[in-house]
Amino acid sequence: MELIGYFILLVYFAILILIGALCSRNQDSLSDFFLAGRNIPTWAALAAIVATETSAVTLLSAPALAFKEGGDFSFLQVAFGYILARVILALFFLPKFFERDIVTIYEFIGLRFGKHAQRVTGIFFFITRALAAGVRHYAAALVVSVLINVDLITAIVVTGVISLIYSYLGGISAVIWTEVLQLGVMIAGGVLALFYLLYLMPGGWSHVVEAASEQNKWVLFHWDWSGTGNYSLLIGMLGGLCLCLASHGADQDMVQRLLSCRNLRSAQTAIIGSGIFVFFQFAFFLFIGVLLFAFYGTLPSDIEKTDQLLPFFAIQNMRPEASALVIAAILSAALSSTASALNSLSSTSVNDFVLAFYKNDLDKKKLVNYSRAFTLIWTVILIVIAIAASGSENILETGLSIPSLTYGSLLAAFLLGIFTSFRNQMALIPGMFAGVAVVLTLWFFELNWTWFVSSRNRDGDADRLRRRVADPF
Repeated sequence: MELIGYFILLVYFAILILIGALCSRNQDSLSDFFLAGRNIPTWAALAAIVATETSAVTLLSAPALAFKEGGDFSFLQVAFGYILARVILALFFLPKFFERDIVTIYEFIGLRFGKHAQRVTGIFFFITRALAAGVRHYAAALVVSVLINVDLITAIVVTGVISLIYSYLGGISAVIWTEVLQLGVMIAGGVLALFYLLYLMPGGWSHVVEAASEQNKWVLFHWDWSGTGNYSLLIGMLGGLCLCLASHGADQDMVQRLLSCRNLRSAQTAIIGSGIFVFFQFAFFLFIGVLLFAFYGTLPSDIEKTDQLLPFFAIQNMRPEASALVIAAILSAALSSTASALNSLSSTSVNDFVLAFYKNDLDKKKLVNYSRAFTLIWTVILIVIAIAASGSENILETGLSIPSLTYGSLLAAFLLGIFTSFRNQMALIPGMFAGVAVVLTLWFFELNWTWFVSSRNRDGDADRLRRRVADPF
């Protein structure tokens, strides 16, 4: 990439850090640092949810899913489940969260079941959010390593430091407002990539239609009710429904934006609107993948993974300033995911653990300083996890499957707290650990990730189970 491209990226990163510095003012309490004073407008919360949910995993691996052999639009069956889940969350979960003045949703579990249950759900969140965020952070490093030709570890550290700076300074307020900017950059970068692909396409639109049709890449629904395949209609919608119920109802990373809204109605509008937006966004980037397939046919020899395809195309075929914007779009997604995870991990560390030991002995300013310290600690942890994640084959499926290990147990706890009168934490906690054990067993037997949250088996994987038992290693 030429000098103008690097200049655009530097200006963009400088703007992100400036936003963090501006938001650092008036950070005098945990509500300010973690909930932006509960003063985020609906449209900004919607954009922040979309930006966080998108991540570089989506921008890199959604096109890769459509590009690869057998790839099509069937991932959208999962997105249909996302929309349905958000309606349920808006009607039943959010009213319960807004009844109390809580900073983290695990405080809700503490109020319903007890402090031990609150800490267990917090620990579950730590493990899976850190692992999933580390995978997403690795996705950002892939882009940086391709862009400036540096080794992967250096790229991971650089992107981690950038995310740390503005999330450390401005808390969730900085995270949300940078995510608003980042979503705009993501959309602009995607549109530019679409324009260049169509403009440079050999044979034009007719070639796209012909090449994609020959490989059945226009398929949306897989009318397979046996339960085989990650994205058959049954698994896709059920998996999407359960996954989104957990990720947007039992995961502090997502719900934190909704708790930052001015009122319940604002949060409900933001979460439902984000589901519709995300559906079309997935469709858009899957379409980009189909265009990349029509353009290349096979994976170029200069790259090793399909996840590198979009940044490779941008650097090789677009004007420097245009490719810089596409790269910035991918980095935007990655940075927003990392910064978001840092803030939510820090909020849970302070609210659900530090406060439990110190009670009311710490003043508000000292608690904010503790929050910033935990932001730094979690940055180091995410960098280590990102380095370890470099062996994953498809980062979209890896990024979705990792949090699914505990999502089922977390979601079950919230469902019991919201819809039943059950309040026995000594029964809840062993049940949660048992749920994780079941999902780990399913993962060991290589069942599809879309079944992890609902924790149900299916007959279509019987042969795979038998093979795995016969040869477990």
